[in-house]
Amino acid sequence: MDEQVVLFAEEDTAFRLMETAINGKASPRAVEALHYFFGENIDSEVNSLTSIPSLVGLPAGFRGVVCEDEKELSSLIPKANFLVFERTQITYELMKLGAKGLKFIQKFGNDYKNIDIARARKLGIPVAYLVRVSTISAGEHVLALIFALSRGLMLAHETAKNRRNAMDGLRSEGPPRTKFNWGQIKNIQLVQGKKFGLIGFGENGLEAALAAHRVGMNILYYQRHRASTDREKMVDARYVPSLEELVQEADFTSIHVPYGPATEKMVNLGVLSKMKPSSYLINTSRGGIVDEEALYKVLSEDKIAGAALDVYRWEPVPSDCPLLELNNIVWATHNAGGSLEGFEEIRDVLANIARVARGEKPEFLIEQSQ
Repeated sequence: MDEQVVLFAEEDTAFRLMETAINGKASPRAVEALHYFFGENIDSEVNSLTSIPSLVGLPAGFRGVVCEDEKELSSLIPKANFLVFERTQITYELMKLGAKGLKFIQKFGNDYKNIDIARARKLGIPVAYLVRVSTISAGEHVLALIFALSRGLMLAHETAKNRRNAMDGLRSEGPPRTKFNWGQIKNIQLVQGKKFGLIGFGENGLEAALAAHRVGMNILYYQRHRASTDREKMVDARYVPSLEELVQEADFTSIHVPYGPATEKMVNLGVLSKMKPSSYLINTSRGGIVDEEALYKVLSEDKIAGAALDVYRWEPVPSDCPLLELNNIVWATHNAGGSLEGFEEIRDVLANIARVARGEKPEFLIEQSQ
């Protein structure tokens, strides 16, 4: 059997892990990715990755190649048999370059607006999407942060833990006693009926909206281009034409846009100052999207009720970060995407490639009606 090339359309840490699984060894760039996720000792992770092809029935003779830029993608795609992509725009012209050899295109995610499906079908190349475990995890994480903020859970936790040092003489003896809200947690709120505002309504934004919608929150969103009616109907979402209008209305504002020059400090003092005093900010995207100095100002002056942060400009959070002084922040440690140890998403991608290689129908194939 001739060598089968799996081409990954862009430089990405997850794609470097897939490359390792297929090739049976970690390239220098893959080693960097493994260290990023797992620290210095990566032997067990490499062993787990390299066992995946046999577990999913991927035949021998496959080689994974990660493209470092779009120029390299254009030059290598004529030799590719399988293409895996996430953010890259997969145009008709690009697919034509690989049309003779491409057997299958796999989107690493479930939002496939960056590929021309009709033209792929015309070229006879099947395309499938992926329901990513990390996306589901991110949606659940946002909902957990909403509840932590609305119920004052972190303050309640600290209040209970501090009972170890209480000097009031109370002991675990005598008849049971009850005292409602003995931690005196203020401003406990229901989330049902509250407005959940999304900055960005892409893959992770939609998953967070689905989670919030299930508990009775009202969904509104802002992004540069309005989403399709079908997408809005999934969560009864309402489009808001400007970022300022969104934060003025929302009780909880959650960030779901990618980080880059266009979104650097997108949530600045001007935006934060328009939020309601009773509202909360949630960031599970990237730290650089929020102006941390401006956030410190509005939180320290009680201009907004609080924030929940999973990501920061510098990670781990530096010890001199002023935000650490505040008690109206729920802190997480860039773990919204869940755990990578199981490598579920990598298994899912390689399993779909294996299905096509065996002549079977891939999972989540994008059909004509889609």
